Amino acid sequence: MAWLPMVRRMNDRISDRVDAAVARGLLGRGTGHRVELVAHLAGTSLQAGSQSQVHSEPEPQAVLSGEDLGRVLGLSRASVHKHMERLRSLGVAVVPVAGSGYRLDHPVDDLVAGEAVLPLLLTHLDPCVPWMAGLPYKYVPSCRSTNEMLKQRAASLPSGAVLVTDEQTGGRGRLGRTWVSGRREDLTFSVLLHPSLAPAQAHLLSLTAALAVAEVLEDVNGLQSEVGIKWPNDVLLGGGKVCGILLEGAMDADRLQWAVAGIGLNVNSDPQSLIETLVAETDSESEWVDRPRPVSLRARLGRHIGRAPLLAALLTRLTRRWTEPAADDVLDGLRRRDVLAGRMVEIWSGPPGKDLVVVGRATGIGPDGQLLVRDETGRSVAVFAGDVTIRDIGTVAT
Repeated sequence: MAWLPMVRRMNDRISDRVDAAVARGLLGRGTGHRVELVAHLAGTSLQAGSQSQVHSEPEPQAVLSGEDLGRVLGLSRASVHKHMERLRSLGVAVVPVAGSGYRLDHPVDDLVAGEAVLPLLLTHLDPCVPWMAGLPYKYVPSCRSTNEMLKQRAASLPSGAVLVTDEQTGGRGRLGRTWVSGRREDLTFSVLLHPSLAPAQAHLLSLTAALAVAEVLEDVNGLQSEVGIKWPNDVLLGGGKVCGILLEGAMDADRLQWAVAGIGLNVNSDPQSLIETLVAETDSESEWVDRPRPVSLRARLGRHIGRAPLLAALLTRLTRRWTEPAADDVLDGLRRRDVLAGRMVEIWSGPPGKDLVVVGRATGIGPDGQLLVRDETGRSVAVFAGDVTIRDIGTVAT
C-alpha cells in the first residue's frame, strides 16, 4: 500500500473540489465517486486543466486494488466494483486484473462523459464564484439537438448547466441552417446561462463565447497565428470555419430570463465528409456559397486531438469570459481577431425574409459589439444582427 500516501496527495485537490460541487448541489455523490476513481486510475490530478493535455500521451497506468480504492474514497469493495461497471458502460477502459484490482487500459482523453471531463474541469472550481460552465454536467450518447434538450429544462437548472453529446442528429446553426458534427469525433454541447443583461445586450454572449473558443485554440501548438473570428459568432482556422455558435433564449421587456449557447467545434472529423453529409441532408450546396468552408483541428494539424481536455479548457475559459461579457478586454480581443475588418461585405437580414441591409467595407467592431460597415456613400452603419457574406471570400484562406 505504498502508493496510498502518494495517491492521497495527488488527489486532495480533486477530492476537495468534488466535495464542494456536491455540497453546492452541482454534482451527484455517485458521479463524484466515479470522477475520483477516474482521477486515481488516470493520474490526471497532477496535470489537471493543463493546456498541454490537449495532445499529450499519458504515463502507463498502475494496477490499483479495489480494497485500497475503497479505503481512499470511503467505499466498500462492492461499491467500487459497481462504479467500475458504470465507468465501463460510459466507454472508460477499466480492466479488472485478477487478484490485483483495476487498471486503465486506454486513456480517457477522447471521452466526453462527465467522468472523463470533470477530473480536469473541477480543479478550476472557484468557491468565490457562484457558478461554473460545466456544472451541472449532463452527457447523453445521442440526441437530436443539445440546445433543444437544454431549453426544455432551462427554467429549473442553474447557470453553467451543460449538455454534451457524442452524436447530434438534428443540429442547427444560425438563421435556420443545419449543423453537422462527426459522431464521436467533434465537440457538440450547450451551456445554460441566467445572465444579468438587457435583451439588447444578448449578442454579447455569443461574441464572448467566440472569443473564449479562439483563445483556447490559440493555446494549441501549431494554431497560434491561424485563429480568427467572423462576426457575429464563427471561429475560423486558416480561413476555414472550425466552430459555430447558436445563442437562443427567452426574455421579457427588460431582461434576459435565460440563454442557451450551443457550440459545435470540428475536432477530429474530416471536413469533406462534413460537407458531403450536409449536402446529402439538405439536398443543396447553397450553404457554402460565398462562405468559409469547414475545417477541423485534426485536418489542420495532422494529428488526433483529445476531446476531454479540450472541452475542459473551453468550459473553464467560457466561465471566465462570461463572468464579465461586456468587459473592455473582450472587445479588444474580438478586434484583434476580426477577420472582417477592411473587407467588402454584404449584410442580409435573417428569416423569415432575407433582405439586403447594407453593402460596404467592414471597419471594425463598435463599443457595444456591433459590426461597423461603411457603405458606398461613406455613411457608417452599425449592425447588431444579420448574416454576413464576404464578397472577397476567395482571399480569406491563408
